[in-house]
Amino acid sequence: MRRLLPAILALALLAGCAGPQAAVPPTSAPSPAATAAREPTAAPEPTAASEATAAPTAAAPAESGTADPEAARAGIQATLEDYVRAYNTNDPQLLQSTVDQSNAPFRRLVQDRFDTFQRSIQAGTERSLEVVEVAPRDLGFVLATISDGGGLRYGWLFREVDGRWLLSEPTERQLGERETLESEHFNYRTYAWADDINPRIMELMEEAYAVVTERLGAEIDFKPTVDIRPIFGISPPQPATALAYYRSGSRPREDRMVIFAPNSYAFGFYDSAKGWEGELRETLVHEFTHLVNQRSFIPIASMRDWMYEGLAEYVSDSPRAGQVSLAVQNDKIIPIVDEAGGPNPQDLDHLYLLERDVSLAYGLSYSLVAYIDQELGGLEKFWELARTMNQVSGTGVARYDAALQRVFGLSYAEFDAGWREWLRQNY
Repeated sequence: MRRLLPAILALALLAGCAGPQAAVPPTSAPSPAATAAREPTAAPEPTAASEATAAPTAAAPAESGTADPEAARAGIQATLEDYVRAYNTNDPQLLQSTVDQSNAPFRRLVQDRFDTFQRSIQAGTERSLEVVEVAPRDLGFVLATISDGGGLRYGWLFREVDGRWLLSEPTERQLGERETLESEHFNYRTYAWADDINPRIMELMEEAYAVVTERLGAEIDFKPTVDIRPIFGISPPQPATALAYYRSGSRPREDRMVIFAPNSYAFGFYDSAKGWEGELRETLVHEFTHLVNQRSFIPIASMRDWMYEGLAEYVSDSPRAGQVSLAVQNDKIIPIVDEAGGPNPQDLDHLYLLERDVSLAYGLSYSLVAYIDQELGGLEKFWELARTMNQVSGTGVARYDAALQRVFGLSYAEFDAGWREWLRQNY
């Protein structure tokens, strides 16, 4: 997703693919993303935080009942204050006191997002969270729209447990039977819980189809499946940092895009000026770019990590400008190739092996594609480089030297220096 304003908590990597994501290739398992689970650029600031309370006794969610809106709002705000303080003080026990302990997959999601943030370059920064409005949902849940005090919004579900309003979600059993829908270019698998947003998601998916096919100049002749997940805990289990991902099948018609729906914790934040629709549109463009990359150009598995994720970010117009600017200013640019090598290189060439700042890596990957497109001959040269990397021998810098000389007449050192200068001029 584009990040022109500082973001907070890792409450969705966001980034198509949702960054930060699982360190696995997208053709066999979820890729980071857009949405890349989005990694934020700032953390929450505590308001008048209440004292921590012990984790509540596990209880099954109520199947009915309507909460008093004002009481729910006040209770949710109190929980958010503890939640913010947990982030600011790196207190996992306090964090868990704000979460419904009866929902194990959801509890894992919240904890993993917390751990990812605390390992990131944004750990230690502070902001606030405030309830903007609440709306009752089925099964005793309340949907809270939450502001970070700036330009970001969240749509999170809460339910009352032992007199306290906790972050929660329905279980897969509560969602009921899965339903199938269809649009001009896609098939969908979803649930009635998301019936309020399913039609709009389908419209956005068709808009994504138009954007990607126009910008890449290629279409597909089959209908892939889009899985809409309104909660995290749907089988099979997903990486806790995933927002959305594309998975290729053994045949094109088995290709699948998986997205976590808005108004879920997994979806995370969105720019209030764009709304969740604008954020989701970028994510869908990102993931569909992967699909067209795979089926109409070259297999993703044959490309360097930064190439296919950077292309998807570029087509979805998602530069993560705030994070990249911060990295440029502080000389924290992740290298294209980790010249130290070793079994766990920390570079853009192996984006999925990064131990931190995956969302920043998505922004830097975007910038590499933009640099080639705008300064070195267009996307035709990008595709030529992607193919040439598979035709030359060697590893690391030597391999890049051979490919870059063939395509651009540049050494790796010259290409890298040109990119870094372009970053300084543009970020």
